[in-house]
Amino acid sequence: MRYLKTIKFAVTAIFALYLPFITACTGEPEDKTVSIAIAPTSKDVELGDSVELTVTAKNTAIKWPDQGEVEGSFTVNGNKAKYIPPSAIGRYRFTVAAEANPSKNVTTWITVVYAAPGIEITPAKPPEIKVGKTVRFEASIEIPTGQPQLQEPEWEVSGDCGTVYGMVEQNRYYGLFSAARAGDCTVRSSLRDINNKRITDSVTVKIKDPTLDDILGDMVQVRGGTFTMGCTLARESDCFHYEKPAHQVTLGDFYIGKYEVTQFVWKQVMGTYNNPSGHRNGDNFPVENVSWDDIQDFIENLNDRTGKNYRLPTEAEWEYAARGGNQSRGYIYSGSNTLDEAGWYDDNSDDGKHTMGTHPVGMKKANELGIYDMSGNVDEWVNDFFGAYNGNTQSNPAGPESGLARVVRGGSARRNDEAARVSSRGGLSAGDSTHYLGFRLAITSTR
Repeated sequence: MRYLKTIKFAVTAIFALYLPFITACTGEPEDKTVSIAIAPTSKDVELGDSVELTVTAKNTAIKWPDQGEVEGSFTVNGNKAKYIPPSAIGRYRFTVAAEANPSKNVTTWITVVYAAPGIEITPAKPPEIKVGKTVRFEASIEIPTGQPQLQEPEWEVSGDCGTVYGMVEQNRYYGLFSAARAGDCTVRSSLRDINNKRITDSVTVKIKDPTLDDILGDMVQVRGGTFTMGCTLARESDCFHYEKPAHQVTLGDFYIGKYEVTQFVWKQVMGTYNNPSGHRNGDNFPVENVSWDDIQDFIENLNDRTGKNYRLPTEAEWEYAARGGNQSRGYIYSGSNTLDEAGWYDDNSDDGKHTMGTHPVGMKKANELGIYDMSGNVDEWVNDFFGAYNGNTQSNPAGPESGLARVVRGGSARRNDEAARVSSRGGLSAGDSTHYLGFRLAITSTR
């Protein structure tokens, strides 16, 4: 029995050893199956671009389609083809067959899509700024050929380091960033392409805490001159009687705040925990809810601290500066005939929660002298009593309509466009305060 098993094992081994030789001698046919494949089988191609197709075949030559059999055009190089689809958005088919068996063919589907738009923020490396300051960014958008115009870019800021507001001027897109706290802050601008994919660019802003001197240094010199104060003939139909008569006023040189006094400045002078503002808090928001009497205490403390002579502007100084001084272009509002460009008022101050409110200073367009927010944001106290104009004087102290009311100018985020005109004026008791009432400083000389 053991002998038979040994013989069986030997025969099996000899057969395995000579099997390749036997197969070669008998001439058994090789595998001649025809097969064909293409890569890629599908691909998205941006409008105006081409795609390279690679075909592999076994036991056959390749039968490329005739040029008229496909939409678009192609050139062949060996087993590769450069396919240029039509210049239109859509899905296109490209089929290649086996020459030995045309029923064996492969198809690739090419989908032509819009190229991604581009967006770039400049300056890409903004200068270091201090809390309360603003930087103006521009978002440059590249729209690929053939793609429809997209929406305006959206602006956003990471965290609570500041706020940014988008604006459009002469078909150019800007973001006005206002710094709220020290640290690194990321500002982004983005838009969505035709497929709703978000395209984004971002920059980093380095922010430092300011000193009180930094803020108080933002005074604009206003060269003196003679101007027409009050309601001018060009706007007569829109004026109230206490804006008349228009009259000539001559002023000397003075300085006035580039911005409304912020909550940061108020706290620096009056104490960290002494912030009367109750509507929207933030170092770069205007201080509000302050009366004329409160401001006198603030100015007294400020002058004691600085050794200077800050004060409220007179009504004539305020209006002269709001009109652009000796550089005035005769705008209805301070810096523009379009209030949306120049200031925050009841039609554009919504915070997204159906609440009108103040905004950080310096976010809108400056006027001819580089002064911000003299139309809208907060009404501003000035030094004079409220009354009807009297002859060539700027106002009538303790006039019959007002008692001891003080003048308020400029309009606010909760008032309409009429209140934001440079000639508009009103009056309140010196002890009154509201969440839309603030001020800016003036000084006869900064030296």
